[in-house]
Amino acid sequence: MQTVYLRWTAASLIALTLAGCLSLNRAIMPCPLTYSEQEKEILAVVPKGTSREEALRRLTAAGIEGSFGVSQRVYYCDLWNRKNGERWHVNVALLFDDANKLYRTQVAECAVFASPDVKGGKGDAASGPAAADANPFSPAN
Repeated sequence: MQTVYLRWTAASLIALTLAGCLSLNRAIMPCPLTYSEQEKEILAVVPKGTSREEALRRLTAAGIEGSFGVSQRVYYCDLWNRKNGERWHVNVALLFDDANKLYRTQVAECAVFASPDVKGGKGDAASGPAAADANPFSPAN
């Protein structure tokens, strides 16, 4: 009787370990869809005009995870847990208006550039053509 119990316990531990290892093997991969395709797919889940609460419910049901910004007006969709077990990193932000309705989407990630301190005086390291070339989002470009 004790041997049957030990075999059952050992088999259970092996099965649980195997299940745990298989669940850890689900790496997050870059989304194979372009931003436009991601946006279209997410808007199919939460169309413009959807309330914030309803959007969260629908996103969760679709396997889309994310987080709000500081003001609770921007929800950053980060991870899409697909039905086939794949986990995609997505890059769509949902913007909510004053009435808590989805009104717009935009790219969630932004480009970050290092720039020298701007002092505003002549002869500054941050003035002139070289500084404008350093930041492609500069108004001079």
